[in-house]
Amino acid sequence: MAKVQAWFAMLTVIIAGNILRSKSGEPLVPALFIFGDSLADAGNNNNLTTLAKANYLPYGRAFPGSIPTGRFSNGYNSMDFLCLKLGLPIIPIYADPNTKGVNLLRGVNYASGASGIENYSGRSFGEIIPLEDQVNNFVNTKQEIIDVLGEEGASQLISKAVFSIITANNDWLNTYLFPFSPLRVLYTVDQFRDHLINKLVLQIQKLYSNGARYFVVAGLGALGCLPSQLNRYNSNGSCIDFLNDMAQNYNEALRVRVQDLNNQLPNSTFLFNNLYTPLYEAFHNPAAYGFIYVNQACCGIGKFGGFLICVPEFPVCSNEEDYLFWDAYHTTDKMFKQMVDLMWENGPPYSYPISGKEAVYRTM
Repeated sequence: MAKVQAWFAMLTVIIAGNILRSKSGEPLVPALFIFGDSLADAGNNNNLTTLAKANYLPYGRAFPGSIPTGRFSNGYNSMDFLCLKLGLPIIPIYADPNTKGVNLLRGVNYASGASGIENYSGRSFGEIIPLEDQVNNFVNTKQEIIDVLGEEGASQLISKAVFSIITANNDWLNTYLFPFSPLRVLYTVDQFRDHLINKLVLQIQKLYSNGARYFVVAGLGALGCLPSQLNRYNSNGSCIDFLNDMAQNYNEALRVRVQDLNNQLPNSTFLFNNLYTPLYEAFHNPAAYGFIYVNQACCGIGKFGGFLICVPEFPVCSNEEDYLFWDAYHTTDKMFKQMVDLMWENGPPYSYPISGKEAVYRTM
């Protein structure tokens, strides 16, 4: 049965990729460059000395071939589903020694689980690759693309590529909100919010100065609904309101700032992806999203399966399609797909100021 599911998933990838290509048969955009944390990591942490890795079963058991690639998911993650929308193949990770030469030309995934905007965020897990280093890695990639395509060819590819950024989760959950964190003495919530957004914009500006023009920037999900936080704050099964309020506060400030960049950076296109709304909706109206269990991780121990991430020998459900959450921090691939679908097909409140599909077709 597992082999049948794997082949069906692979066939779905092939069919979807063919359907979503442009009339010329080419992808809708030439490349996708991916930055962020475990919501986007596809294996860059595998060889690091860190607890934040997922290169073992049951992670990946729904991935084609039941391969634990390093994705923090039972199967695909959000960036894989975005690839399908864009008609692109699955994007290779920067840490793969084969990601060189022509293998760079459809894009690169630089994301690192447990990383954040701040260089120190997530360090409690061990080695990680913070956003600043990820952006520096892209600058290295750019030179390699120039070596392959020349200055003009590289400039054209990069200016038409999508740059996706999903970060800040660990700056909040695993840094600012850690017990006895000195950051809470140094910053109020609003001050830390503005500090993070300012640092994020600096990295966006660096990408822009290196030729990037089309950006998709994601906000925070409904952090107060994660099993890890239900466990941490001893919830009765309901979302933690103060965490959700904090996430919405950050998202609104980031959305305004991101939309301002459309005017501040000439010839740029910025989309803000609102991860909060679909996750909150699925938690509170699971039937609409096809779920039964919303406050219990499929794989995990402790209250709501919210202690640590999924590790071998932890109990794991057999019916992950019924679960909103795969582990203490991450949704199942079923929810990843639905979030991408909503932001691709719809404008506000899922994608600002317009849908992903409309933005892409406007740039073609």
